[in-house]
Amino acid sequence: MIAPNVSDPLRENGGGIIEINAAPGFRMHLSPSEGIGRNVAEHVVDMLFPPGKPSRIPIFAITGTNGKTTTTRLIAHVLRGSGLTVGFTTTDGTYIKNNQITAGDNTGPVSAQLVLKDPSVQVAVLETARGGIIRSGLGYDYCDIAVVTNVAADHLGLKDINTLEDLARVKAVVPRSVSRKGFAVLNAEDEYVYKMRKLVNGQVVYFAMDEDNENIRRNARRGGISCVYENGFITLLKGKWKVRVEKAINIPLTYGGRADFMIQNVLAATLACFVHGVSLEDIRVSLTTFTPSTAQTPGRMNFIEIKDFTLLIDFAHNPAGLLGLRDFIGKLQYTSKTGILSGVGDRRDEDLREMGRIAGEMFDRLIIRRGDHLRGRSEESIFELLQSGVKESGKDPAVEIIKETEESVVHALNTAKTGELVVILADSVQEDLAIINKYRDQLAAV
Repeated sequence: MIAPNVSDPLRENGGGIIEINAAPGFRMHLSPSEGIGRNVAEHVVDMLFPPGKPSRIPIFAITGTNGKTTTTRLIAHVLRGSGLTVGFTTTDGTYIKNNQITAGDNTGPVSAQLVLKDPSVQVAVLETARGGIIRSGLGYDYCDIAVVTNVAADHLGLKDINTLEDLARVKAVVPRSVSRKGFAVLNAEDEYVYKMRKLVNGQVVYFAMDEDNENIRRNARRGGISCVYENGFITLLKGKWKVRVEKAINIPLTYGGRADFMIQNVLAATLACFVHGVSLEDIRVSLTTFTPSTAQTPGRMNFIEIKDFTLLIDFAHNPAGLLGLRDFIGKLQYTSKTGILSGVGDRRDEDLREMGRIAGEMFDRLIIRRGDHLRGRSEESIFELLQSGVKESGKDPAVEIIKETEESVVHALNTAKTGELVVILADSVQEDLAIINKYRDQLAAV
């Protein structure tokens, strides 16, 4: 420092720092030319790394077929609400606090290391997808909390992953990485996920929609911890004891308790935060303040009111996800329902047909578009498979093919009727949101 008087605050006397030595030399203290050597380095290291203090930050790793991104974001929201600086990765990007530092699908080891290298981050919440695991592993040696939401048909036929057993084996890498003092949070109602308990070195806890599920009951008899949906409540079980955390209808993410697959995400996130030591009060407040909006959960069940009809944008991109969405919108009262559907080129023929069949059951009108991810297929073959699936549904929705993304969305919005629900099955979430925002801006200008 240089200052007229180092005993006064620098802001007051005009002084300043002219150098910060990132690598101070200890040699002169350890082995002086004259006098007694003093171990200065030991005191510096003890100050930087006090004995007994943790040498690493907690890592939450979330995997599964559906629900990963929402569960990741909800866990990050709860931890942030408890006062921690959170870094998290999702299919939308990598975030430190609420700031997106990189955009795109960031669910692999490179993104995980980006978060772990940031010195401001106090806890890491990492969405971990199949592709990253197969290509490069996890990006860390072990985690403190692993969450597995479910295992369902998606990306089968790629990278030698041909069956659900193959897919489950890849997903199981995450709970296998749990430390001995950590927890694996597993879906007790999914047979592939439940089997992963045998691979876990740490403790295993479970979540389920049905408190009478035999796996949950068995865990309770052993005095284990679970989280279940019980009489309309998100409820923690510890042995025979119950603690009701919050009523589902008070949690915006569940849409009044009607979205079962969102309740599953809430159960998983609640249990993960509870076993990590977050207080029930912080969990409760966070669950009731986390909203399914384009800001907090982009492309995950976002409702937008436009003129006299409603738009819903969701990232359901496989049969299991579409079934969950079908069950949810079946509970909603709208005069008619329109869906905008696109196929992903690296899905099997039977998966694309199944997507078409489910969509045919859901909607009165279907608009099929090309999408951004042909991945080696021709658009004509995707259209053909989706249309054949629609015919297998036994319904007779009106089907239009509008190849271009923006043209298909604008057409659906321009032709929507009063009281109609328009559902965009998002292929590229940010692109679809940009089209919708542009459309709404033009309406506002008029």
